[in-house]
Amino acid sequence: MVPCIEILIGKLKFTAVTEVNIKKSWRTFTDTATIKLPKSIYYYDVNGILKPVEHLGKFIKVGAKVEIKLGYNRQLFTEFTGYVARSPRVNIPYELYCEDEMWQLKRKETSVSIENATVQQIIQAVAPGYELDCIDEIYGDFSMKQTTAVKVFNELQEKAGIYTFFRDGRLVCGKVYSDEKVSKTQPVFEYCENIIDHNLQYIFPDEAKVKLYVKSKNKDGSYTQVDVGEDGGDIEHWEVPAMDMKEKELKAMGENRLKNIKRFGGYKGTITSFGWPRVEHGQVVKVLDKKYEERNTKNFVDEIEINITANGGYRRTIDIGKTYRDGEFKTIT
Repeated sequence: MVPCIEILIGKLKFTAVTEVNIKKSWRTFTDTATIKLPKSIYYYDVNGILKPVEHLGKFIKVGAKVEIKLGYNRQLFTEFTGYVARSPRVNIPYELYCEDEMWQLKRKETSVSIENATVQQIIQAVAPGYELDCIDEIYGDFSMKQTTAVKVFNELQEKAGIYTFFRDGRLVCGKVYSDEKVSKTQPVFEYCENIIDHNLQYIFPDEAKVKLYVKSKNKDGSYTQVDVGEDGGDIEHWEVPAMDMKEKELKAMGENRLKNIKRFGGYKGTITSFGWPRVEHGQVVKVLDKKYEERNTKNFVDEIEINITANGGYRRTIDIGKTYRDGEFKTIT
């Protein structure tokens, strides 16, 4: 298969580059792309005369829209949309650093003050006008003045473990693994087949680290929440069906659920494969090992890194997240 590329930057179109690197994850607010262009670039002026580009900064400005399409055999898929976030670096090759729609929300000042606010009300107040896919729950009183939307998102993340990011043009909040619009296809990655490289480590149950946020809804619409487990590992959210639970009761239920979760082992690390099959974070993939079939697992994907170069070809590296067990994570955000 022959890799192909199409990059639109403002009114310019490129079908060949030195290198493209794209990083996408729910862990970070912003997806990024780095585009490296050859030093020798030519363009047609208004008279149709072919001329060399002396300085790319004269043609590409900060804020210019960017769309990157990649694929094989002329079948292209959009892998990144965003903006030029910095002035082009006059290196050899030229280097462009781009960020997704979050770049806009980093630049605009905003304020929010809502009593007994829902998470959705907070997000809508600081980022109006976007298609929003958000968890439906009450956060409580919330107030931040002369700030930015991204700083508000960071507050939600630090205080309640609620992550916010853009996915396919939608602003997604609190739905790391439960976004209904993520593809249900489960691509297969198998040792000695389409796994080119990896640093996977099999984590046995007694080694697993999990932080579990447990909450119960109260009759007045508010929530009581506790957390159990360890930092530095997987993060899970669980809303118990019973209402008006006390913190002590929630703690006990959380500890029991944590024991159940940690009965299962799984992989941690990254897999490097080809550009296809396409995978996005939040999607589930199958990792197969014919030699040790008991280690065959299904895992959520936490991060994607895409790299395409003339020498290295088209590669997709996926960061393997928590183990997926059919039907078990319906309440996980």
